[in-house]
Amino acid sequence: MIKTLGLALSIMFIHSSVAAGNCDGDAQLGLVCGFTAPEDIELAPDNKTLVVGEMILGGRLLALNSDTLAVSELFPAQSVKGDVLWGEETCTDYPDQMTFHGIDLVYRSDGVLQLLAVNHGERESVEFFEVLTEAEGAPTGLIWRGCAMAPGSESLNDVAALASGGFVSTTPFDGSELWSIVRALLGFNTGYVRRWLPESGWEVIPGTEGRYPNGVIARPDGSGFFVNLYIDGLVREYTLDGTIVGEAEVLNGDNLSWGSDGRIRIASHRASSWQMVKALEAQPSDDLKIPFAIVEYDPVSQAVSDIFVHDGSMYGAATVAQEVNGQIFMGSFKGGRVAFLKAP
Repeated sequence: MIKTLGLALSIMFIHSSVAAGNCDGDAQLGLVCGFTAPEDIELAPDNKTLVVGEMILGGRLLALNSDTLAVSELFPAQSVKGDVLWGEETCTDYPDQMTFHGIDLVYRSDGVLQLLAVNHGERESVEFFEVLTEAEGAPTGLIWRGCAMAPGSESLNDVAALASGGFVSTTPFDGSELWSIVRALLGFNTGYVRRWLPESGWEVIPGTEGRYPNGVIARPDGSGFFVNLYIDGLVREYTLDGTIVGEAEVLNGDNLSWGSDGRIRIASHRASSWQMVKALEAQPSDDLKIPFAIVEYDPVSQAVSDIFVHDGSMYGAATVAQEVNGQIFMGSFKGGRVAFLKAP
């Protein structure tokens, strides 16, 4: 989602959602409380545990059991500083607090499970974590392994790992967010996709310029990636050299997640730009009432269809739709809850 304004928000909001959240749900939507701004969600190798990142200063990385709905803390409670093995050699400081935005969970080429996280906290960066797991793949802890600092004054949004040990990430804007949104609404490109490699660092991928690049996801074989151009209203597929392979219209597309059927799930906001800008002013623990849809995108046919549409009355502004065992779990850039679409 669009990066929240004023990152130095008080840590006092972190646990307020536990008391204030409405967790009743209904026949279609279930709710899990105990979060603050659970912006992105990744599925662990056990195909049951969800890793959730909180987009607030002092945010946590949490493990949510999709069967029992039990929640446990990975960062900071079960996270330690390790040797700097990945990222930039000059990044050696382990932050006391982070603000997690886009995250990506994937095995590295050597078989080590890695979590990448965009961090807006004490620095603008992509953080590298080694993930410790039980035998079946459920995460039990994290070892911080380094970071890559964002270039200049760029703000990052999402990240997707590559088999090379590098990643692609989205830069929705550089400098002022509000001014960038205005420029984007007037038709000007504001950002692009970058590639980071261990041996060469950052580079802009030519041809990826657009109006507020948001979520990004890589093909499983690492040959290309998909990115949501939020204000352009497009999901677009690129090869790693920036060649456009295909695209489809998706209104205000946020994060993307692979489904078990090889299709991509996209959270799509169905509100005006003014409503979305106003939502940025809400407190991190405020439950929003922004209409949204969960979109299914077929990368083969480039067909797009809505698989769930909600008016936001019970749960709003979904930013991610992560499928697990026939259910879809959703996060939001504000609020104290994770929602899930119950299996039919």
